Amino acid sequence: DTLERAARRRRGERALRGLWRGLFIGAVLYLLALGIFKLAPVPTTTLLWTGLFALACPVIGFILGGWRKPTLAETARWVDVKQNLKERMSTALEFAGDENSGTWRDLVLHDALSHANEIDPRKLVPFRLPKVTRWALLILALTAGLGFVPEYRSKAFTQQRADEKVIQEAGKQVAELT
Repeated sequence: DTLERAARRRRGERALRGLWRGLFIGAVLYLLALGIFKLAPVPTTTLLWTGLFALACPVIGFILGGWRKPTLAETARWVDVKQNLKERMSTALEFAGDENSGTWRDLVLHDALSHANEIDPRKLVPFRLPKVTRWALLILALTAGLGFVPEYRSKAFTQQRADEKVIQEAGKQVAELT
């Protein structure tokens, strides 16, 4: 039971770390797309699709981070290393299914059980924010600040857009006149 709780906490911690990494990647992608949009005349749909993908990145990171469920044997080895139990848990897990070991099996299981009561999964796997969180929040703040910067468009480009609008308006008037 203790190993299962530790495995669940490890999986949850990996999923949250994946969420923050996904947020960082999405924020960087959107910052780049917004920067390109502000400097070059790219269509707004590019910015829209990049934004939607950036919103999906944390979800994808969360799913990928928590996708693989750690086995009990893997968790037992990890707990042995973290708690310095000298392979007590992993050995007990191996002997638990072996009925032919007799008293040796009982001694190993009893020793592991006495140490299992000392294991606190909350202390082994504390939920804390990873370092990438700071960078993700910084990039998000930069992106929000960049959102207030007006787009740079050359005079030739703005004249071309104005001419396109005049041509469309003239075409509508010719269509109405016809």
